[in-house]
Amino acid sequence: MRGRKPTVTIGKAKKFAEQQGYRWVPNPDADIPFDAFVYRGNDMFAVRVETCRNAPGIWDFFSDFFRDAYRILPKLPLPGYLPRELWVRYSWSRLFHRFRLVGTDLWEVTMIDRERPVFPYYDLHPTISVGEGDSPEG
Repeated sequence: MRGRKPTVTIGKAKKFAEQQGYRWVPNPDADIPFDAFVYRGNDMFAVRVETCRNAPGIWDFFSDFFRDAYRILPKLPLPGYLPRELWVRYSWSRLFHRFRLVGTDLWEVTMIDRERPVFPYYDLHPTISVGEGDSPEG
């Protein structure tokens, strides 16, 4: 199954979750194979964190590539309405890739950073004030 628990990766996942605005609540029971509950506002889910050497290829199904997590996540003794996610950090990367269990599939979820965008937003159609006579009083 899992082998050694990726404690360093779990610590970095906690830091990354907090940067995204989530609260990290560690799993209180070590026998249940997930790492934490993560919540922010009305969004809450169970997270399993893994480290992987290889990334899935273009033609790989995520459910086949992350076979162990795909089998474990639906069997967690948690309510059925609680979403389950797999956070993967590849050994050659600094990023976390989120995969959410939706029905019988794993879907990749893109992360939205809280940093400023690289290209600033410029309003292409600014509102132009014409001047006198436009107000209802005048």
